[in-house]
This record gives sequence, C-alpha cells and structure tokens, in this order.
Amino acid sequence: MQTLDNEIAEKIISKKIEKKEAMRIFDGLSETDKLQLISQIKSLTGMTDVVNGSGTTTKRLKPLDQRDLEDNHREFIQKLTEKYEAFVPKSKANVPKHHYHFVDQRRNFHLIKEIKQLHFQITYEKAEGAYVHDIDGNKYIDISGDMGVNIFGHKAPFIVDAVKAALDRGIPLAGYSETIHNATKLISELTGHDRVLFTQSGTEAVMVATRIARAATNRKKIALFEGAYHGLSDVVMAMRDMQGNSLAAGPGMLQEFADQIIVLKYGDEESLDIIEANASEIAGVLVEPVQSRHIYNKPVEFLKELRNITIEKDIPLIFDEMITGFRVSPKGAQGIFNITPDISTYGKIPGGGLPTGLVAGSQKYMDLIDGGTWEFGDDSMPKSKRVGMGGTHSQNPLKVASAYATMKQIKKELEKREDKCSKSCNFHSHTCQNMYCKLNTRTMRMVEELNQYFVEHNLPITIDFFGSLFRFRYIDSYWGITEALMFLLMRMNGVETNIQGNCFITTAHTDEDIRKVIEAVKKSLQTLIKEGFFYEAPVEAPKEEFFTETPAPAPVQQPTQTHTQEQINTNDSQLQKLKDLLVRDLKRFNQ
Repeated sequence: MQTLDNEIAEKIISKKIEKKEAMRIFDGLSETDKLQLISQIKSLTGMTDVVNGSGTTTKRLKPLDQRDLEDNHREFIQKLTEKYEAFVPKSKANVPKHHYHFVDQRRNFHLIKEIKQLHFQITYEKAEGAYVHDIDGNKYIDISGDMGVNIFGHKAPFIVDAVKAALDRGIPLAGYSETIHNATKLISELTGHDRVLFTQSGTEAVMVATRIARAATNRKKIALFEGAYHGLSDVVMAMRDMQGNSLAAGPGMLQEFADQIIVLKYGDEESLDIIEANASEIAGVLVEPVQSRHIYNKPVEFLKELRNITIEKDIPLIFDEMITGFRVSPKGAQGIFNITPDISTYGKIPGGGLPTGLVAGSQKYMDLIDGGTWEFGDDSMPKSKRVGMGGTHSQNPLKVASAYATMKQIKKELEKREDKCSKSCNFHSHTCQNMYCKLNTRTMRMVEELNQYFVEHNLPITIDFFGSLFRFRYIDSYWGITEALMFLLMRMNGVETNIQGNCFITTAHTDEDIRKVIEAVKKSLQTLIKEGFFYEAPVEAPKEEFFTETPAPAPVQQPTQTHTQEQINTNDSQLQKLKDLLVRDLKRFNQ
C-alpha cells in the first residue's frame, strides 16, 4: 500500500470525517499500515508518543531558521564552506569564470544569504547508470533523475544505439520515417489513447492541449488547480489570491491571460461546484493528477467525481502527466487510478533524455490538429476546423528514435509481468519482475525505512512518494537553512539530489545504491542534529487524541434567524459530499 495521504491524516485529526467510520477503516488495516498512518499523524501533530488526551505538553524537534543562527552555527557553516570548497574547487571556480555569458534560470533558486558561498551547481564530467561524476573527480549516486527524465539510468545502451543509428541515417527534420510511424503506434498501445502528437517540449504540449480544448468547445476559460505546475506558458501560469481571483504569476506575464484561467483548490468539493456552475464558459479542465510539488495530495475520488462532471457538461478533461507519465505505470497516474481523460500531455521519459513532449487523446479531439484521417480514391477530406500547430523540431528524428527505443524497452519490461500481478497488484507487487513493480516497491521500502527513522528521532521530516517519484518535505518550514544544509551534506556524503525537490529511483539503482542513499540521509541529519540545527520546541498536545474514545457531542443549537433552511441544507449537503469523498479514499487505501 502506498503512503496514506497526509491530507487524509489531517482530515482525521481535524475531525472532518466521522470517527466511527475512520476507526472501522483503521481496524481493517494491516499492522504495517496502521503504524504508517500513526506515523503520519505523529508527524503532523509533532508528537513523540500517542497522547492520552490529558492535554500535557510534549516536545518535538524543529529545524533552525536562518534568522536564529548563533555563533556556533556560523562557525560550523564557515568550516563546512572550507571543506566544500576543497571538495569541489573546480566546480566553484567555474561560476565566476562563466556566469557573465551563461544565463542560468536555476542559479538563484532557493538562495539563502547566510550560505551563499555554498550555493552553486557542480559541473559534471560524465554520467553512466546510477552515477554522475564531477570535474573534481567525485562520484555520486544520482537520485535527481534528470528532473524526471531518466528512468533507465544515464547512458542507457539501447537509447545510445538508437540515437547513433538515427544520426547515421541522417533523416531530415521535415521528413517522415518508419520510426515515427512505429513510435506513435506503440505510444498509443501503451497509453490507451487513440492518437499521438509529438511536440518540442512539455510546455508546448500543454499549450497545444488547451488550444485543442478551446477549439473543440468554442469556450475560453481553462480551469486548473492551485499547487500544480503546467510549464512556462502564460496560457496556464496564474496564481490564486485570498479571494479566489486569478492573478498573473509573475513579471512579464499579462493579466489578460490570467483572466481566462480559473484557479481552484485541488481536492476541494467546492471546486467541483464551481466547475458545474461555470461549465458554459469552461473550455477544459487541466489537472496534474498527482501534483509534483505536493505528492501527498492524491484525491482519487475527487478526480473520479471531476471525470463524471466533465463528461456530463461536455468539458474536455486534460491530464498533465509530465512526471508521472511512464513513471508509475505505462499510462501514468491515470493507469493507477483507473481514470481516463480526454487528452493527456506527456514529456520527460518518452524522449529518453532528448527534449520532447507528447499530446495524446481520443480521436474526437486529436483530429482537430490534422483534420483527422482521410483516404485516397474517394471524396474524403480533412475536417475544415483545425488548430494551428507547428514546430521545426517537433518530429526531430533523433528524439523520435530515442522515444521509440524507450517505448520498446518499456513494452519489453511489461512482458515480464506475471498473470496474477497484471490482474491485482497495480504495479506494486513484491514478487513481479517487471520494471514498474520493482521500481515502485523498492522506492516504497526505502521511503518507509527513512520515514520510520524520522519518527523515531522525532524529526519534522517526511518523504512523500508516488511510484518511484519521492520528495523530502520538512513539516514545519519551507526551504530553510537546515533543509539546504541537509541536501548539501548528502552531496558530500556521495548522493546527488535535486534542489527543486523531486527525486527518483531508476532501473539502474541497485539495492546497494539504495542502502547508501539511506545511510547518506541518516549521516547528514545526524551531523545537523549534533551541530544544533534541530532544537526541541514545546508543543501543546491536542486535548483529544484520535484513537481514543470521545465524549458525546453537545446538542446542536437551533439555527438563528439569519440562517435560512435552504442555507443549512446546502451546508449539510456540502459537508456530506466531503465526508463521502474522504471515506471512499480511505476505503481505497484500505484495499
């Protein structure tokens, strides 16, 4: 079973689901799953032990904030800076040497002034399998996964051979090849979608998908969800203010674009009501089914309700599976959740390391790109209504060759799937030998061990995961100095991570590699604990703990005259819908 959603644990703690129903589901869990749920509740409440409702004060560790640095912390940072500069001297020298000409959009990401001397990307020399090597001679186990692109490890031989062969053939950019025919057919087979379009990037794939939706419906607005990431296009980049209004996401982005975007709360029942109420204006609903920045939020029943509403209101449902596509299953999250959208966008893994994007979907929508199929020798012609689409490198023969090699390898791995596994395990079998079962299971075991370590040592950290995607999350802070130092120490302990947060296990990682990752995490945190970057903070325990009996609720007071019966019924109905969604999610996790 995957890690229970932190959101569900939060709902349990806040009593937004009836206790008897939650207890019934809890009693049906295995002992392992019970411990996992309790661990999550401990992490969320900061408790070292399950309290008995006495309201006593307990303690938990909190990460140090850069505003609270003292002399001993600064002394440690100074010594670490000296060690790090001696560890990667050539990489650091490259920054002032080349930063005038090289514009790096990631350079200032998560920059903290107090450790500015440590803030630079190392320069790689080569990469192979599960490892990367820098120009200073250091070798690292790589869990950055090329930001989700890499699932077979660096320099996979079958991809290298395919790209070399394409170079030797010298196929023009504007021409067809047998490879592109075979690749699109195989992608359709693996994803279950009718037709496939290559684009130059994931950002472009999302742009085209929203354009298809607008052309199909003759509507303007795109509904999407707060916390998701859909690429760099102004068409989908907007933020939500406190009143629910959509705002341009940053400098250079026009409010006119944001005005056509409805930013909703993900997993919230009210969002479904808003979509229903504005259906006549909504061209499409764009969803990152498992948000790459908030992996813990997997509202499956919400997604099913969303699918029902979009079908009923004839709104194209678009799943953005840039990271989860071909990562957790061949179909991505939609394959795990058994929900089929109208259109899907993919990227990263299908390119095999070369830049690419894919738009795949039902014939009804994909025909709007090329007019659909037509035959020779009769009167058939393309549809007159077509969406503008272009791109010099959309069908670049190198990336198409890489994509076809990647898809063939995935299909080959799926053929190892056992009959019993294919019917029941949903790519989480402990015994099946296909790549998804092995990757997802090994990631789960690694995460479980580390999360247990965090709980045992009272650390306010958890790892969220979905398939072979995982992310470290500090419960009490967002990218403070303690978190930054943890990732830097992990690098010095031989593990390369991704400063943007998401990490990945690949087929190239061995059990020994994963063991070394676990030990590097523990060693790095032990150093920070020793040096005082975690401190004990008193926390008042909840007066009522979830797993204990509670007194009967007080009688409900009669509503005042300012509340109409219609308002009361509406509120009760919305609360019941929320409870129903939560109960169904818990039941699903129990299964």
